[in-house]
Amino acid sequence: MSLTRTLIASLAFFCPAGAHAAWDKFEIIYWQQRDAAQLAELRRIGITAVTVLASRSGDHAYVERQIEAPREAGLRWYIENIATDFYSPYHQFTAGKIENWRFLAAQDQYRVNPADPTAFHRDPPLLDPAWRARIRDRLTDVVSRNIRGQPIFYSLGDETGIADLSSFWDFDQSPQSVAGFRVWLKQQYHSLSALNAEWGSSWTEWDLIEPETTAVSIRRSDDNFAAWNDFKAWMDTQFADAVRFGTNAIHKADPRGRSAIEGAQIPGWGGYDYTKLAHSVDVMEIYEFGENLPILRSINPRVIPLVTSFGGTPDDIHRVWRGLLRGARGVVLWDEDNGIVQKDGSPGPRAATYAPVFAALHGDIGRRLIQSRLIDDSVAILYSPVSFRVSWMLDHRGSGDAWASRSAETEMGGSPWRAALSGFARELAAIGLRPRYLTPEALANGPPREKFLILPHTFALSERETASIRRFLAAGGQVIADRPPGEFNSHGRRQTPPRLAVTIADPKDLARVVKLRPSIKVEAPDGDVETYMYAAGKRGFLALHPRALRQTPEPVTLHLNGREARDLASGQRYTGGQRVTVTLDPVTPVFLEISP
Repeated sequence: MSLTRTLIASLAFFCPAGAHAAWDKFEIIYWQQRDAAQLAELRRIGITAVTVLASRSGDHAYVERQIEAPREAGLRWYIENIATDFYSPYHQFTAGKIENWRFLAAQDQYRVNPADPTAFHRDPPLLDPAWRARIRDRLTDVVSRNIRGQPIFYSLGDETGIADLSSFWDFDQSPQSVAGFRVWLKQQYHSLSALNAEWGSSWTEWDLIEPETTAVSIRRSDDNFAAWNDFKAWMDTQFADAVRFGTNAIHKADPRGRSAIEGAQIPGWGGYDYTKLAHSVDVMEIYEFGENLPILRSINPRVIPLVTSFGGTPDDIHRVWRGLLRGARGVVLWDEDNGIVQKDGSPGPRAATYAPVFAALHGDIGRRLIQSRLIDDSVAILYSPVSFRVSWMLDHRGSGDAWASRSAETEMGGSPWRAALSGFARELAAIGLRPRYLTPEALANGPPREKFLILPHTFALSERETASIRRFLAAGGQVIADRPPGEFNSHGRRQTPPRLAVTIADPKDLARVVKLRPSIKVEAPDGDVETYMYAAGKRGFLALHPRALRQTPEPVTLHLNGREARDLASGQRYTGGQRVTVTLDPVTPVFLEISP
């Protein structure tokens, strides 16, 4: 068997971590390197761990020197940027240049000569055997040399992605990647005749197949995007496998070791298909946009998400709390201006800002959060990456080569698919409901257990997904969509839409359509409070948090329906009534223990 075939055959293999020590507390991680006096102050104010930069050249003395001071201060550490040159080559530090200069160069290369195929050759290719061997050996070496210190995790790379973060690009059409694509296609289609029928093509040999570029697909008039979509799906598969390859190397060197990636992006391009990526790593520091944190936690509840705080402003603290309530299990603090700890080792102004957060996470509230499970309500939302891809193509048809100038920042906004997904989630939150996100694979395997299924901008459905939806409807479930679902099949080819008894509704109509209400109703003056219900043993607890930062506290009314409640911070009890009023802080959540 060739090396490429061996690698492709391993795509479904994932070596789970061994006997990890439990992640039984919130880790508060300080990123910048500081001296002994500063580290002592950081530990005093509640920081639990720091960053240690890896040496990709094998300078282990450099790594050990960084570990000495945190060890003396009683702090833990993780090892950063071990393989960023492989996982983030188009977004990494280069002296004298901006971080994404290589991606900008690839865009310029395409603009100068669109016929030059090397503009779409990722360097390094994710399937390159020499690079894989280099990364495996490096990870094995780093982990083996640090196993006694038990870092909290090993970071494969920061700001990872196929190209620059979540930027759109036709990576990777290098020979190694195309060879892998052909093997993968055989697994999808089994015969050339089946592939040609789907693509509308006439390939005579597997080894002649080439990916369809965006420049070709965007000019198609037959609405058959299968060849283009399949290559994009392959790249997401290849990226997740490359991350999993690094994870397996770490687990082999230390069964207790955890792998991580940092800077995880909005669902979309760059490898950020969470149906694949969610199971490729143990820890994921994530930028919480586009429902990526709830999607990640729905697909893989075992993954450990972290969020990052950059400024310590009220808005920033509000975002941190939102991430923690949604399942993050730690915070990474960025402090390039010494706002948390000053150069003389004294606390900076941000230390006081973070003090209530640290106290809560290290106290009873943190203990309950870390040991609890966020309860989903009886609503499922389909997360369909192929629908995202079809939607993107339909949105950009007629725009020529404008796609070749798009950036990660551009991809953050203006997507009808993302607007629909986030809109439904936002309106559910306004009702007080938490959805579970469902993958196409999970839906294809059987009807969801929930009472309601939401299909946001679901252009694409497979035959198996459609059959599951029909069984769901026959059993009394209700399906809500913002447009007729299934206009394309699971490969991105236009098809006759299936006849499904779905309710077509705008996200803003959700409160009228979904006849489901939370067990504890919350009323706020502007309806802008998010509620989170947690299961923790025999007694659950409820968190209330403003959806957006407010300037002043506001009263909110809870309908307890005969239950008792106790404020976990103040100890105040609410008993003997159906309606109680609590005052909600603009930034910090209210946590209430609720009787059964």
